[in-house]
Amino acid sequence: MLDEILSTLKSQAAPELMNTIGLNAQQTDGSITAAADSVKQVIGGGDGFGLDDMLNLFSSAQNNSNADGILSNISQVFNGKLTSDVGLSAQQAGGVKDLLLPMIMNLISGKVGGNANNLQGLLSAFTGQGGGLAEMAGGLLKGLFK
Repeated sequence: MLDEILSTLKSQAAPELMNTIGLNAQQTDGSITAAADSVKQVIGGGDGFGLDDMLNLFSSAQNNSNADGILSNISQVFNGKLTSDVGLSAQQAGGVKDLLLPMIMNLISGKVGGNANNLQGLLSAFTGQGGGLAEMAGGLLKGLFK
């Protein structure tokens, strides 16, 4: 699932990143990788948010406040990766983030669609864990009751 999302993102976003924002091929590839890595980092950590928030984030429903918080974390991590790892200016990073973040979130939401089984597949791809849904939920909820 993850490879398909990245392939689609690259085919849809690369021309626009190069033509509209003026990135070169290396910056374009780095930006797309940074988008995926940012989602992986935030979702893979799973600190302080629940499975229901993840399902809300990756559905067609309007985000609840916790899903908005997850999205905000992804946005901050992504912006940092764009400036530090890819070497973009703050202005370029802002343009790339505004372009890529909605695209990757829409692609993931299209695959998950608010379905817990689809979310399990996504979480397995992002975290590298092959455990069941209950194990994933436990990991996502670990920070909730500290």
